[in-house]
Amino acid sequence: MSLSINQSYNTITEGSATMVYPADEEQAVFYNPVQVQNRDLSALMIALYAERKRTRQLVKDKTKELKKQQKEESSKQLSKEELADKIKSYEASIQNTVSEQLSSDKNSVEDGVQILDALAASGLRSIRYWKEVPGITHITINDLDPAAVERAHTNLERNQLTGVSSRDELGIRIRHGDATHEMYMSRRDPKVQTALSPDFLQQSPQYDVIDLDPYGSAAPFLDAAIQAVRDGGMLNVTCTDMVALGGSHPETCFGRYNASLPLQRAPYLQEVALRILLQSLATTAAKYGRSIRPVLSVGMDFYVRVFVEVHNDKSAVEQLSLSIGNIYQSTQCSSFYTIPRGQISKKKNVYQPTRVEPSQCTETGAPFKVGGPIWLGPLHDINVVEEAIKRLSSKTDNATLVLATKERLRGLLTTVSEELNDVPLFYTLPDICHVLGCPSPPMQQFQAALQNAGYRVSGYHKDPHAVKTDAPNSVIWDIMRVWCQANKPVGLSKKKRKRMEKRQQKKLQNNTDNKNTETSETEPQQEAGEKILAVPPSIEVDFKPKNQKKKSDVSSKVTRFPMNPEKHWGPKSRAVGKKRKLDANDRKNSQ
Repeated sequence: MSLSINQSYNTITEGSATMVYPADEEQAVFYNPVQVQNRDLSALMIALYAERKRTRQLVKDKTKELKKQQKEESSKQLSKEELADKIKSYEASIQNTVSEQLSSDKNSVEDGVQILDALAASGLRSIRYWKEVPGITHITINDLDPAAVERAHTNLERNQLTGVSSRDELGIRIRHGDATHEMYMSRRDPKVQTALSPDFLQQSPQYDVIDLDPYGSAAPFLDAAIQAVRDGGMLNVTCTDMVALGGSHPETCFGRYNASLPLQRAPYLQEVALRILLQSLATTAAKYGRSIRPVLSVGMDFYVRVFVEVHNDKSAVEQLSLSIGNIYQSTQCSSFYTIPRGQISKKKNVYQPTRVEPSQCTETGAPFKVGGPIWLGPLHDINVVEEAIKRLSSKTDNATLVLATKERLRGLLTTVSEELNDVPLFYTLPDICHVLGCPSPPMQQFQAALQNAGYRVSGYHKDPHAVKTDAPNSVIWDIMRVWCQANKPVGLSKKKRKRMEKRQQKKLQNNTDNKNTETSETEPQQEAGEKILAVPPSIEVDFKPKNQKKKSDVSSKVTRFPMNPEKHWGPKSRAVGKKRKLDANDRKNSQ
């Protein structure tokens, strides 16, 4: 990405696209260089989706062909296993040719990928998709701001691209309108014929990919987007309202994301933000007999970004209660449980509400805080993630993709690929040690202790201190009990203990009138640590790493948690729009 200034115009080159806007109207149309990584990742994920879509169609056609042959040649009947093996072999054989087919200029509208950039601003994202991603046949650039629409037209001309006025044609269409209206008017299944009725003709066919990248929350657009994406299509959703999703304002999150509450000050809030968004998408899709399949879910900088495929799948909707659940967080220590909303009884296919056990923290006896509901299923499709890493590491693939943040993406996706994908949430060593008042063990030794105890462990792509494991809370604390035998807890300083005791006395005085005898959440942390350490460890703990897997040359050279590339790396002020900015200047001049 490069920026040059020429008199009254700023020119930004990002990827293979160029964007221009008047220098004195910088805030009239929103642009933030922090989001370059977002757009790079999106271009890569759409390129991989285009290949998956084409592969599915070819496999579907081949399956029909084989079944037709079986009917015609009754003497050569294949078993289900033999048919599946043939299809699998065919799918493997076409992997190298799919990208070549997409790069050709012979794609029809139906064969290619149709994209809606619903909140496009200047159209930079759409221009990059069109110029860099093979197989795209149509993009609709939409924005409600007149200044953004005007700038999109200018940028198309500057990039030597022309728009078209119809969804039935190849090319780019610019629309000035409300994003939800555009999506609600694009809910027709592409397979349905348009000659049903004159009223039905007003409905446009669904899109293959819908990209939502708002300033703030994407919640107001999710219902329309779920309906406007085709069966097997992909939603790319960004949310920057981390104040709500991150727990600072849980009441706001409750109203926006289908009555879901984050837990304030929990160490795993970054992951909770992703799971709350996925829960909102999943429950919204379920209303229409649709399910979601997360392809990639990541936290980057100051926002979260998810890529999910949407499928018409009523059986998956029936099983949704098994993938949606609550967090039960101890109010005095790091122990937590995630429990799904539903369970299957001993009788097959009978769903019922789940049972909550235990009723209180087994380590401290403290009550639980309840958060959620959240998505408890996988965050990623590891096969897609590994393919993305392969593309980023290749010098020959993705010749059309111009990715300025390739190395940062490699680090991010490598860390994602190493995560335990079936384990929700994580602990952090600083939080665990804060409870006990002890020095922190080295991460390598702590992970080795879990592995030697027979459990799996990994990190988390957003937090270098994260410990994601399938070990129960009791094992975590047993390891720390052994650690504290050799590394005595330092305890709280006299000043801190005195301050916490005063706070506790004030709390008890306030509760005297209503005789509240419940254990207080604000009880000094050292007392909770003393309760935990008073119990002897029940397992043997070995901190020595054993049988370490050697990291590949590619994964060992990546930077997993890079520093910000420049100062003040974060969100910018909201775009004001040309008209609103001019009106504000007029008011200022008239004063």
